[in-house]
Amino acid sequence: MKIAKTFLALILLFNANLLIALPTTDIAIFDLKQLFSKSKDEPQEIFHITYRDGYDNQPKFSADGKTIYFTRGITDKSGKSQTDIMAYDFESKRLINVSNSKDSSEYSPTPYQDGALTIIGVADNNGKQYLNQLDINTGAQKTFTTALEPIGYHAWLNKKEAAVFVLGDVMTLQVLHTDANRKPMVLAENIGRSFHRLDENQVSYTVEEKGKHRIYILDGTHESKDTGIVLPEGVQDYVWFNNKEVIFGKGSKLYRINSKSASEIADLSEFGIKGISRLALGKIDGSLALVYSR
Repeated sequence: MKIAKTFLALILLFNANLLIALPTTDIAIFDLKQLFSKSKDEPQEIFHITYRDGYDNQPKFSADGKTIYFTRGITDKSGKSQTDIMAYDFESKRLINVSNSKDSSEYSPTPYQDGALTIIGVADNNGKQYLNQLDINTGAQKTFTTALEPIGYHAWLNKKEAAVFVLGDVMTLQVLHTDANRKPMVLAENIGRSFHRLDENQVSYTVEEKGKHRIYILDGTHESKDTGIVLPEGVQDYVWFNNKEVIFGKGSKLYRINSKSASEIADLSEFGIKGISRLALGKIDGSLALVYSR
């Protein structure tokens, strides 16, 4: 029953015709150094990338930290709903609809190469969910392979392989090859949605074990290593703080955790933050983007 409910929730999330089911979420950015300092002489500041009624989620920073990409739920004048990939440029303070598609929805933006993102594309005509390459300048999309679907989330293991979350009666971790002739491999079951590329041939993912998500690292030989980090019950989103610790949110609070202990970083309730879920960390300036329920 639990698996069936999870499957239904994911179908609601990715079916472009059922966007009414998407929650209202916003994206806020904090200075991680300020959060750690907890100094009264250096008050914490919040910057809202989004603050509206609607779905804004799945943030990812560009490699240089100058841009943040995210998924936005959009309803046009005719009442048609879909999701597009947005980009916010910190220097120009411009918000741009990158995908701006008419006959599909896009999710899970991930920096890929110069001038390109990879995303999950959902076609309106058949609901198929493929891993696509998205040109940032033109919005043009290209599907890597139709051999594997429906895909929900992904992270690049190397230039030719992506670790992907495949929907089904049981959610599975598989490796997608850009060579469509290669057979996909199922590497783990009952996985979570949070994927992170740590380095070349290193992607982290979670497996739900006894109601809690344990973090593993997949390597280039497709072997998995247990990090020993177990997230609290009800939590599956996290971001790597260093090579031994991750940061996660629960309710209005942020925590850091390693394989041995966990500690609170900050309580953000004074900013109206609650229901923290997905996180992204800017590698250059330490900006922490978090998704929360308003």
